[in-house]
Amino acid sequence: MKKAVLGIIAIAAVIGTPALAADIALKAPPPPPPAASWTGFYIGIDGGSGFSDFTGDRTCVNPSGVSFGPGCTQNIVGAVVSPSGGLFGGTAGYNFQSGKVVYGIETDIQWSGIKASSTVSIGVPTPTGSYTATDNLNWFGTTRGRIGLLASPNLLLYGTGGVIYGQDSVTALTFFPSGNNYPAAASTTRAGGVVGAGFEYAFAGHLSVKLEGLYYDMGTLNSSFTCPVGAPLCTVGFTEGGTFKISGAIMRAGLNWHF
Repeated sequence: MKKAVLGIIAIAAVIGTPALAADIALKAPPPPPPAASWTGFYIGIDGGSGFSDFTGDRTCVNPSGVSFGPGCTQNIVGAVVSPSGGLFGGTAGYNFQSGKVVYGIETDIQWSGIKASSTVSIGVPTPTGSYTATDNLNWFGTTRGRIGLLASPNLLLYGTGGVIYGQDSVTALTFFPSGNNYPAAASTTRAGGVVGAGFEYAFAGHLSVKLEGLYYDMGTLNSSFTCPVGAPLCTVGFTEGGTFKISGAIMRAGLNWHF
């Protein structure tokens, strides 16, 4: 009797083993986690550096209205100052994702240290004075559209373009050996265009890092001083000053938090 029972158990084990193995084999592996979505709001911080185009061209108009006409010192030609410096600010935006295409809008505001000052001598062969050009991009902001392609679920390559606005301050200062000086200062808040490109990489859940380069152009700013009656070493009717281009490029890195 004992032998019969043991035989039945052995037969059941042999029959059941393939079924159990088939059961184990049929269990599918767990599904992969869903791909990260780029759709939604984000905020962030960024920082980098930038430079303005070589600028600060001296201007001189004589009483007849002729640029660098008779009576103007001729030896300063072209730009004299090359502003550069750091920048830091905050960013906010919204993305839409459609397959591998990501598009949206982004805005930012930046503190800027893009500035410089340079002095050159006036008069040849013996200097009779000097000319100093100072240019300072105090702050700026941009509002841009962005559109790009996902090279991978977490890596976005994009182009961007839109509007830039900011405040620039300039000084075109003519000095004479006697200690007299004639300042031509100007400050403006204006808008222009900006274009660029970059990439953004999503990591650690809601975080992404980006690196982008932008070129901006907000036109030109003129500053001038017209010699009044009785001004020492300044011929009545002559206008001295400078022309400054508010254009250049920036490179910045950023860290974004996606909601």
